[in-house]
Parts: sequence; structure tokens; C-alpha cells
Amino acid sequence: MNRLRWYMDGNISRAKSQVGGTYKLDKDYTPVRVNISCRVAGTGVLPTGIDILDDGVSIFTTKPALLPYMTDKSWTTIPGKVMRRDSIITLDITRVSDLDTCRDLTVELEVT
Repeated sequence: MNRLRWYMDGNISRAKSQVGGTYKLDKDYTPVRVNISCRVAGTGVLPTGIDILDDGVSIFTTKPALLPYMTDKSWTTIPGKVMRRDSIITLDITRVSDLDTCRDLTVELEVT
């Protein structure tokens, strides 16, 4: 199993596109699981939402989110779509917690 990992140091205070770098795939892969974790959980009622894009198109039908007061979550409801060699894979933060935002966010995409 291979992993693509993004790490954002510090306070995750706003939605952003293409955070934590990009990956260019060396061969075809199928996404299996997304692991989201943070050192300090966000608070409030809104989750911290993410999206992983394959050449600018989301790999999800329902986007993963880290709920308030949680520091980790695994997400396995990913359509079995193949990500092709030479695709550019990026991460967006689509939403942040509404009271206190999370800190030191790591997103890991497991692929086979």
C-alpha cells in the first residue's frame, strides 16, 4: 500500500486550495482510504472539510470531514475510480471549524 501525505503546520484558519504540495503519480493507483488527523481538535458545530482532487476533479462523491472535538478519522467511502499515471493530485481545505480551528493537520491518502 502506498500513501500520499499532506501536512499543514499551525492553525487551519480558512478554506484554501492546493495546500501542502502536489503529487504527480508514477503509475495508476486506486484510492482506498483517507486518514485525517490533527494535534488539536477544532471546536464548534462545523467540521473541518477536505477534498482531494485528481487533475482538478474531486475523487469523492461525499467529501471527508473531521468533526469538531475529534483529532482523527478514517474515511473509506471512496468510489473505486482509478487515478491515472501522470495525474496531478492536490488537496483543498473546503471548510474549517467555526469556533476554534484545528491545529497541525495531516491528511493521508492510501492507494493501491
